[in-house]
Amino acid sequence: MEEERITRMPMIGDTAPSFRSITTKGKINFPDDYKGKWVVFFSHPADFTPVCTTEFIAFAKRNDEFKALNTELLGLSIDSLHSHLAWVKNIENIDWKGEGKVSIPFPIVADISMNVAKMYGMLQTVAKTQTIRAVFIIDPESIVRTILYYPMSTGRNIDEIIRIIKALQKHDKDNVSTPVDWTPGDDVLMGSPLTLEEASDRIKGKDDLIPYEWYLTAIKDSSDTDFNSNTDYKESDGEILMEDNTDFKESDGEIWMEDNTGKKIAYIEFPEFEPGKVEVTHTVVDESLRGQGIAGKLTKQMAQKLIKEGKKAELTCSYSVKWFAAHKEFGEALIEPEKEYEKAMNMPDMACGVPKHGKDKA
Repeated sequence: MEEERITRMPMIGDTAPSFRSITTKGKINFPDDYKGKWVVFFSHPADFTPVCTTEFIAFAKRNDEFKALNTELLGLSIDSLHSHLAWVKNIENIDWKGEGKVSIPFPIVADISMNVAKMYGMLQTVAKTQTIRAVFIIDPESIVRTILYYPMSTGRNIDEIIRIIKALQKHDKDNVSTPVDWTPGDDVLMGSPLTLEEASDRIKGKDDLIPYEWYLTAIKDSSDTDFNSNTDYKESDGEILMEDNTDFKESDGEIWMEDNTGKKIAYIEFPEFEPGKVEVTHTVVDESLRGQGIAGKLTKQMAQKLIKEGKKAELTCSYSVKWFAAHKEFGEALIEPEKEYEKAMNMPDMACGVPKHGKDKA
């Protein structure tokens, strides 16, 4: 009797096993093609199955959120390329929960040989020819950072996958740990002290430290993934740098930021088209400021202003639409929140629709 070859599945801290494959988006060389990006590599039991279909729709609707985290999605099952393509086309006809139809923007690996599934430990005792719902979160250096396994009957939680990526990125950026139920903006944790002196200092507490015990110390997290409310900018040798404690400039229908010469470097407009109703027409950020979160901070500042003044917004700028969909606690600033959240699923990045109401409407 021929012995079955045993391959050790990758573990947290391992380099992601490499493979070449065809996908619904063409050939890939993994993980080399994804260097510099985070990857969510996930398997599903089979094409044309109910739970998998709902997961793919959910992943597709959140694809822009993953991209904003420098993260790519990559699916896999033990099906042929033609089966994948037929299934993807079929999914485009499904309006799951009445939230709108989607297309699948990420590649799906065709693994009819099961080689990749075996390499990643995606085949387990429940079935010999169907992968369980595995999730591998792989960092920009191709290191496996998280492994999740779900049974075939249970759909994944996309919010939790996104939360894990944000927590890992927070750890890498600030060398801190994240406590139970952490979400961005919550307090984070310091590592355990290594000396008696350090332990004594922890108990005393100071500045932004919160000592619960000598080994359990939290740090107030003043950062915001969409920007600190007291952030300002200065210019140095042509580069714009972040500083603290400068206010935004405001008028009735606009909020903006200036550099130290008085030049407007970012703004968001929201003129009234009816009493108490505004239309968010555009957000502009100087190209050198891309990726620093200014657009998000301007949108947040605007939302707070509208809520304070009892006004409601209609959105055309895609960034603002998607910002509100990700920050539903500010939904009272919107005329029809649910319609705006639905729009967020379908609007292309950084594309603004034609305003429905002119600025000069009487």
